[in-house]
Amino acid sequence: MTLWVLEPKDPLIFRDGRAFDPVPGAKALSLSFPFPSTIAGAVRTREGQDAEGRFQEDKVSYVNTIGVRGPLLVLLDKRTGEIERLLVPAPRDAVVLEVEPASDAKGRVKPLVPLEAGSGSCSNLPSDLYLVGMASPELVKPHKKSPGFWYWDVFEQWLLEPRERCIDLAELGHSGPLMESRFHVGIDPGTKAADVKKGALFQTTGLDFVSRDDGSEPNRIKRFGLAADTDAPNLRDGLGFLGGERRLVGWRKSKNNLPSCPPSLISQVVKDRHCRLVLLTPACFVEGWHPGWLVTPRGGVHATLRAAAIARPQVVSGWNMVLRQPKPARRLAPAGTVFFLELSGSDEAISKWVQTTWMSCVSDEEQDRLDGFGLAVIGTWDGKPRPMEV
Repeated sequence: MTLWVLEPKDPLIFRDGRAFDPVPGAKALSLSFPFPSTIAGAVRTREGQDAEGRFQEDKVSYVNTIGVRGPLLVLLDKRTGEIERLLVPAPRDAVVLEVEPASDAKGRVKPLVPLEAGSGSCSNLPSDLYLVGMASPELVKPHKKSPGFWYWDVFEQWLLEPRERCIDLAELGHSGPLMESRFHVGIDPGTKAADVKKGALFQTTGLDFVSRDDGSEPNRIKRFGLAADTDAPNLRDGLGFLGGERRLVGWRKSKNNLPSCPPSLISQVVKDRHCRLVLLTPACFVEGWHPGWLVTPRGGVHATLRAAAIARPQVVSGWNMVLRQPKPARRLAPAGTVFFLELSGSDEAISKWVQTTWMSCVSDEEQDRLDGFGLAVIGTWDGKPRPMEV
């Protein structure tokens, strides 16, 4: 597969599904990050275009079989435009706490672990699942400026060894694209004045992929983009459109690849026979938050779910271009979700399972996996629940 970079030339709008009626004062709001299906649709549309940019209807069946992994947020080199650093959604088995004395620049990262509930306790979880929380109580609050995306080098260390430590938030990650609002007004061609009738005065909110950490210093400007890995053979470099209002993005092939699985991680998972699985993109499961295909025996390995760290579900819909009708709304397990798994099988089978699961999609349905839902990586876990401290 080939990694492609999509660099926005303008703030992008990824509609959140709320009504945008032609009435004065209407607002078109954007999601905080695009769904995999949006990027998969853009890849397949570009793959199916002819030399003049027209989509060829007879290629619909073919392009739907193209696999896409992503999108992932990337920091771009200001000179070359190549990927400088990869960012992934913050894992849900980590909480960033305030430090003492209070600081906007520093935080303390603490792991959340499976807990063994004491006698007399009860919860609404299935009896075979552990609770997930802090191994010891904390009297400080979560940091208000905890970044929503982590840099890959920090995240990889977290996959290998989740441990408590203090860190500069700027080294940990970034908050991601910023929301930018714009007001639009129609102009009456006769009077050349503003015409606010028939919804000609409205507001749009888009994602600005240019970050200015300090507006007084131009060299502090950061350029971000989206990365998608795909097996589409005929994509081409150049300008294209993405999201609402057909905003411009630049397409170019990257010289990089998605990170490979560290050998030390594979050997540790084989030794422990347990692991964490972290979602880098939202996943779609038939049973809501509970994975199905992931825990189905494959390649001589049976994965059993022991605990899950998960946030509120996301909801995705869309438009079916073939049937010309809306897609049904579905709930997704959000990116950053962490599943704690027990693995049974031979050492060789577990090793291969880890390698094939790494940077693959684990949603239940094959089409969702092709669309990029449920992109996942593996982390270590010793399989031992911690006693709950009161």
